[in-house]
Parts: sequence; structure tokens; C-alpha cells
Amino acid sequence: MFQKQKEPMNAAQVQPTWNELVKLERRLKRSKLLCRIVQPVGTVIFLLNLLLATVNFGQYLGGALMESYFAEMPILPAMVEHFPRGSLGGVIAFSICFAYLIPLAVCGAITAVFWLLDRRKHGDKIEPLRGTEAECAKALVYKAETVYELRRQIPQWSIFTETSILTALTALPIVFTLIAFAKAESPAVLEISLGCFALLLCLFVLFWVYAALFKVFSLLNALYYYSPSEWSLYEQYHRLDAYWESSDPHEFAKREENARLHREENARKCRKKTSDDLRDDEG
Repeated sequence: MFQKQKEPMNAAQVQPTWNELVKLERRLKRSKLLCRIVQPVGTVIFLLNLLLATVNFGQYLGGALMESYFAEMPILPAMVEHFPRGSLGGVIAFSICFAYLIPLAVCGAITAVFWLLDRRKHGDKIEPLRGTEAECAKALVYKAETVYELRRQIPQWSIFTETSILTALTALPIVFTLIAFAKAESPAVLEISLGCFALLLCLFVLFWVYAALFKVFSLLNALYYYSPSEWSLYEQYHRLDAYWESSDPHEFAKREENARLHREENARKCRKKTSDDLRDDEG
């Protein structure tokens, strides 16, 4: 699929483009800070809530057997004692709402506070761009470069560390129970076998289930600091740079001179390499 080429920049678009870049710069600065706050905070809350939802779901499915596993961590059963376990659909619906809505609501409140503080600091006022056409074009290019670098500095959040922690916390009571069975004078083979199966389930199945759940949460949480793609900002930078070159004769001449020197340097290196190769052949 071919992408339609954008029309070249013109003088009438200078001020609107400047306004958009200034607003985007403020937004990206806020997003850069928000990402470093809402993702860790939201992930910790999501991890704890998902752990409790897992305990409640496990007790609904496993009954007394799962209760004996989680009894090794006495705080968890007490925290989920009043969670609903009437039906499978009800447990799943409650688990999703409990795990997702609470951390997303907390992160939404944090985002709202930052937005209000930023709004109070800057408002809608933007200083107009003044100067000659060449000076305005140069200012646009520098601002576009700043915006692009800010977008690149927004970190990508990894979900596998949290997934591993949650999987380990889920498997820990099963490990404790297996150790207790092994120390018993007459260990129950069936219970040990069921415990080993549950441990394998935690390590090899729940890990990827948790990874998928964490990925969904991370994407939803990233909506609070949603930003344009790096590629679109990179294209914008080059479009504005082309406008600067076309509107500034001095910049155009300087670039032409740099290009000429670069071509001469490359030609000199090629001649030197060819000469060296000929001497090697003669030797």
C-alpha cells in the first residue's frame, strides 16, 4: 500500500505548525513524567489485585485443596474471604473488574492532577513566532527536533518482570505445601502428585496467562500518556527541514558546500583505496 506524499511546507502553515509543536512539546514533557509514575504505580496495584483475584479464583475452583495450599500464606485467604464465589461467570467478572478498574482509576486520578497543574502553569497562551521566513523556518526545525527527542525518551514498559514475580508468588504456597508433605512420616502420594501438577501449571501456563493480562493492562495504562509515533515526528522534522533549506539561501549554500566536500572526501578515499589495491596486486 503506497503512502500519499505530503505537500511541501508553505509560509501560511508556519504559525499553525508552531502552535501545534509548542502544545505537543508540553504534552510530551508531561507524558514523559507520567509514564515514569503511572506505569510503576499502576503495575504494583494491578499485581496485588491480580494476586488476590487469583487466590479467590483458585479457591472457587479447587475448594479445600487450594485452601490448604494458600493456608501457607495466611494473609491472602483472610483478604479474599468476602470476595464473591457464587458462580464461575461472577468470579471471572469480579476478577477482571477488581484487577483492572482500581489501578486504572488511580492512574487516571494521577493523570488528571498532572493535567490540571500543567494547564494552570501554561494555559492556552502561546507566544507567536516572529522573524524573517528563514528565521521562523529554523525555529520550526529546532522545535521539531526537540519534540522528536522527547518522544524517543518516553520509555517502553516491560511486563515480564512483574509476570515472573506474580507467577512466583502464586507458586510459593504450593512449594511450601509440597515440602510439608515430603517431611511427613507417611506422605500422601496423591496429594503430592496433585501438588506437582499445580506447580507445573503455575510455572508453564499461568506465566503466559499473566503475561497477556499484564500486557493488556500496560496498553490500557499507556493511554494516559498516548503520544504520536516516533516515525510521524521524524517525517515532520524532515518536512520542516526541507522548508528551511528552501527558504534560507545561506543554509542552502552551506549544505551544498558540505555535500561537495563530502563527495570530494569520498572520491579521495576511493582513489586511495584503488591505489592501495593496485600496489598489493603488483606486490
